[in-house]
Amino acid sequence: KARSMRQHVALLQQEDPTLHLLDMVAQFNAAPDSTNKSFESVSKEIYYSPHIDSADLSYGLKSNKYYQGTYRSNRDSHTEGYVTIRRGEDRVAVVVKGINDINRAVDGDVVAIELHSVDRWLGSTDADHLEKQKDGGKKEDQAGESKKESCEAGIAADTAEPTLKDVDNIAEEVAVDEEGQLRRPTGKVVGVIRRNFHNNYCGSICTIEKAEKKADNDTPHPHDVIAEKHEREHADGITSTVVFFPIDNRIPPILLRTTQRDRLIGMRILVSIDSWPADSEYPLGHYVKTLGVTGTKDTETQVLLQEFRIPCEPFPAKVLACLPPADYKIELEPGRLDLRHLPVLSIDPPGCKDIDDALHCIELPSGNWQ
Repeated sequence: KARSMRQHVALLQQEDPTLHLLDMVAQFNAAPDSTNKSFESVSKEIYYSPHIDSADLSYGLKSNKYYQGTYRSNRDSHTEGYVTIRRGEDRVAVVVKGINDINRAVDGDVVAIELHSVDRWLGSTDADHLEKQKDGGKKEDQAGESKKESCEAGIAADTAEPTLKDVDNIAEEVAVDEEGQLRRPTGKVVGVIRRNFHNNYCGSICTIEKAEKKADNDTPHPHDVIAEKHEREHADGITSTVVFFPIDNRIPPILLRTTQRDRLIGMRILVSIDSWPADSEYPLGHYVKTLGVTGTKDTETQVLLQEFRIPCEPFPAKVLACLPPADYKIELEPGRLDLRHLPVLSIDPPGCKDIDDALHCIELPSGNWQ
């Protein structure tokens, strides 16, 4: 008798429940829940527009009805982002804002977008408002600073984070009439050409218990609201769905189906996204591994290494064999100057693997700088 992968793994787990094998099975459909009738009606709701099929998508891209590019979320929110497209010889950043227009795209996905009509593009006022939202009210926070601090803020403005135009020569505004009026193009995702689901994401789950503890608060945290809506137990009696919130704000919450809910509370874990069907408000994923207890030094160090994709796996024996012996001591060769007492730092650019440029800066007794 044929059975699904989940059914097969469930049989294996019966032999050793401590393995939690079901947690590592990919999800491609929202899990049914016959114990919660209210959720049954919600699970059938279609949250998003269907993606265009591959044949129509290919034709639309060739006819310039659709444009291809990589979706990039704003660093502070997964509900705003942009896609860089080519229009003739120019590269233009198209704003994609709101869950309906983003339509299940995740940061790093190669997508096809359709431009909105020009009357829906962002004018200068709308663009300024968008920038204020991205800045998180930084200008308001600086309003009460002293005159000296204001001058410093002016200096800081000159060294602020560069725009897309500065970094990649990507236009953020285009002329829409003969008078040269500038607007920021907006659009919506109509299809996903290639998913960026190969990364594991660090974060923690938020549970209903935490939401109940904050019941006296008139304004519950958004995480609590999402957890209360989506957390549930399944009819099989051994699995439940929990909501995972990535540390990276560019990634939306992820729904996990797990057999070890209680063990994951208060832990930093790694999660992988599997799919995002139209009838699921958030992407579906599976548990990968536990990094440790939230807030501890070792765990948060592992989180940083994982988030910034810093290789930290143990070196193989063949590499370790190239190292000098443990009692090795450096001997100063004739003609070489020993500068190990100086505070030297590398000035090579980020991502450089050939670290060979460095400098030091110290104040001499004369008051000069070396």
